[in-house]
Amino acid sequence: MLLTGLIAGILAAAAIALWPWGRTRGRFAIAGVATVAGWCIWNFSLNAADAGGFNVDAPVVALSGQDAGSGVLTFALVVLALGLAEQEQPAGRVVLAALIAGVVAMVFDIFVL
Repeated sequence: MLLTGLIAGILAAAAIALWPWGRTRGRFAIAGVATVAGWCIWNFSLNAADAGGFNVDAPVVALSGQDAGSGVLTFALVVLALGLAEQEQPAGRVVLAALIAGVVAMVFDIFVL
């Protein structure tokens, strides 16, 4: 779980680093660390609760509650981390960076867990 969380964080950081705003002041690194935290908190929580029902794909879209939860919690923690670190920045940029990280985590989760 930790290894896949680390990989998700690296992928999210790399995606945000493609954006010039994300490279300034190490914002990509903040988002990467928050992604690792969100990924691990969500997946360890599911394991601790023995919530296997979250790992069932929806019939129309190949997306489970586990996959979506990884993206949503990653989004929330990246918004929180960047929002606290970059209070002078427009909220739209912070939310866009968090959206990128959340989508990367969700898509990665579809293929690995």
